[in-house]
Amino acid sequence: MNKHTLRSCLGSSLLIAAPASQALEINADDWTLSFGGYINTHLVYAKCDDNAPTVAGNALLCTGEDASAVSNGYSPASFQLSASTQRNGFDIRATVAIEPGTTDNAAFNGNGDGEAWRAFFTVGNDEVGTLTVGRAYGVYGIDVLVEDMSLASVGAPLAVKSPLNTSLGGAGYGYIFADRLSQITYDYKASNGVSTAIGLYQPLDLVSFGGNGYVGDTGSQEPGLHGKLRFDHQWGFVSTTFLRQSVDVANGNDYEALAVDLTAAISLGNTRLMASAFDATGVGYYGLFIDAADINGDARDTQGWFVQLSHQIGDTKLGINYGESSVELAPADTDTQLDTQAKLTLGVYHTLLPGLVLAGEYSELTADNHRSEEMENQAVSVGLALSF
Repeated sequence: MNKHTLRSCLGSSLLIAAPASQALEINADDWTLSFGGYINTHLVYAKCDDNAPTVAGNALLCTGEDASAVSNGYSPASFQLSASTQRNGFDIRATVAIEPGTTDNAAFNGNGDGEAWRAFFTVGNDEVGTLTVGRAYGVYGIDVLVEDMSLASVGAPLAVKSPLNTSLGGAGYGYIFADRLSQITYDYKASNGVSTAIGLYQPLDLVSFGGNGYVGDTGSQEPGLHGKLRFDHQWGFVSTTFLRQSVDVANGNDYEALAVDLTAAISLGNTRLMASAFDATGVGYYGLFIDAADINGDARDTQGWFVQLSHQIGDTKLGINYGESSVELAPADTDTQLDTQAKLTLGVYHTLLPGLVLAGEYSELTADNHRSEEMENQAVSVGLALSF
């Protein structure tokens, strides 16, 4: 694994989940222009494992001397410009978001520093539904992602000795990160709280964090397919999302990649409980199609689960979450391959001023191989975030 590979593959920008703040709006004729953003920086200290075993496929935990960083959290610095109007009863909105972070500016599964952006438009109304066209966050895994309390902080550090434009939050520890996808997706919300989404997206290539996964062009003979079914109620929601993609491997080990998750959240007063689980074949465990297959292109089966409890007291939110992901051995893998990685995070998030949040977290992270050998890290972070 090298820094360039990580820079080209990772970046979890989430302006969509940043704490709400009133964006600047300008009305021009029948168009409304709005501008908003999110900026954050965190001081991170990681206690590294100075006697770590080999855990192939683990790209997250540090070894050797302890390390610190002054870097972005799970959500990088981001700036969003949108224009909206109504035509013949249809709502139209175009959005461009630049998401460079404050440390680096690479995108999840992108091909370079210029990939940390979104550009899409939506058109529709309550009666017929909405069409999303362009580069936007995909459907699969989005509901668990926006629930992760570490969007306001760090969660799992990433490459803390040489930080990139984001940390990992809970991605790789119980859920797979939802990627930016070039897509055409239709969604419809019924009056009874049921909503559905279905769409096609440009297939993603296989990449590797751990250095022992297949890397290469997986072909684009047909688009990928993703979808969601969700039920919302005053107490919370239940949803399931899926993703399917044909993967063409140079040596003929072609396979059908499939991932399915189930997420539910319930609010009782100021307390919120959320739980999620996923099962995937050939999709990965950090982000989409990252370390999804062994070096020969045979698909890896992965599973994971993630739970979170949070409580709001005035301007302060307290939270705890735990997640773990497991990876089954593919034919070319050895018993030093990652078996299970887990993370426990405790967090405090205090609103100092409208849009300005002070966040602190403590995390314990482990990674086991199939020999039952374990490496372990601890991480502490304190930082500030401003949404506008």
